[in-house]
Amino acid sequence: MKMLKSRRVAFSIAGSLIMFAVFAHGQTEMRQPGDLVPTFYVDAMAYASAQPQKSRVDVYVQIPHEEIRFMKDGDSYVGRYEVTLSFMTGAKQLVHEQTWSVDVPVSDFDQTTGNRMYSLTHRTVDIDPGTYQLNVVFRDQESRKASQIRKSLVVTDFSKDSLSLSDIMLVSRLSVSGEKRTVVPNITGSIIPGSGGFFMFFELYCKARLDSVDLLCKIYDSKKNEVFRRVQREAVAGSKTLLFVNVDSTHIPMGTYVVSAEAVAQDSINGKSFRATTSRLLSVRSPDLPAEIVDIDKAIDQLIYIAKDAEMQYMRDGATQDERRRRFMEFWAKRDPDPSTQRNELMEEYYSRIQYANQNFGHRLDGWRTDMGMVFIRFGTPENIERHPMEMDSKPYEIWYYYQLSRQFIFVDETGFGDYRLMYPTTDLWGRIR
Repeated sequence: MKMLKSRRVAFSIAGSLIMFAVFAHGQTEMRQPGDLVPTFYVDAMAYASAQPQKSRVDVYVQIPHEEIRFMKDGDSYVGRYEVTLSFMTGAKQLVHEQTWSVDVPVSDFDQTTGNRMYSLTHRTVDIDPGTYQLNVVFRDQESRKASQIRKSLVVTDFSKDSLSLSDIMLVSRLSVSGEKRTVVPNITGSIIPGSGGFFMFFELYCKARLDSVDLLCKIYDSKKNEVFRRVQREAVAGSKTLLFVNVDSTHIPMGTYVVSAEAVAQDSINGKSFRATTSRLLSVRSPDLPAEIVDIDKAIDQLIYIAKDAEMQYMRDGATQDERRRRFMEFWAKRDPDPSTQRNELMEEYYSRIQYANQNFGHRLDGWRTDMGMVFIRFGTPENIERHPMEMDSKPYEIWYYYQLSRQFIFVDETGFGDYRLMYPTTDLWGRIR
């Protein structure tokens, strides 16, 4: 087999070297998989289980082809990766773990790098209801590159109520053939406006004698403004009913939203009322922007580490959101490492670091505003991290090493509550938020 080599690129922004390579080799025992920027997508939904006292969790893992190193195999290509899935309690007790390998055969080279091509894998776990940390590690078997996603997951006990609703799945594609419905889930949690809308799928569980329920579905923004509402009556098909709701997202602007569903009913015999609710997050994004960008004004604010004051002001001075967006895209177009392609790899990398900082370094501030977030966004993943959480006569601290850049950064937790501050900040780290 002939190996297809992946590209490693470095770019210069505002005089600072931004390394795009995620260092997967030469790791020491102090390096953890969670130090790597996530390069894939995970979604998990809880449903009622056939096993007593258990709930069922469906975990979907989506790996873009560009994150897989393919090998030439005759006239075709094949990539191989491994996924490890684990559930941890709040007390850090491991309650379930499994690992599986996936082969990804493709027929031509274009399919190995297309940004819309991906591999989707799925596992089902029956587990006790409760709150867990879900850990998913993806490791490409050829390059040994690894990436991890951690998510908090609440697994509902669907057996205790007479009426309940499962978690909501966003549907990427729904096809119907007679009585059979084929569902392709949307793992990213992002919707592109103008794409003709989308479906939500969830299950209704009923122990009462009900013929139907009234179903209210709503979408509202961070300020509790309602942007979508649909009311429909659904027949109850025994103890479990499959529900699909069509959402027209044409006029929903970019942003982050909450999707909620409420089922209400009344037993006609004894007059008892029933109510069940479920909800999840949803983002609406533009197709020409990274998935992490759902608010153009916030995206402009987050350029503080690489943009000059005059550039920031120019973008903010746009009279409308469309004008601010045009100026934002103009800023990034000047820094596109490969204008011949539709993607702007530099913009994608920058906002993936923003997202990772928010997920991992947030304290009283958003993660991207913290000292650790600033360094991570500016310089990328450290080649080595020394962690000193508990030592005699010393406050918790970490040292981040960037050997190729001849830099190291020391962060000290002065309060003992995980608020790590940069020690001896250097004068060239301009653009600080604090």
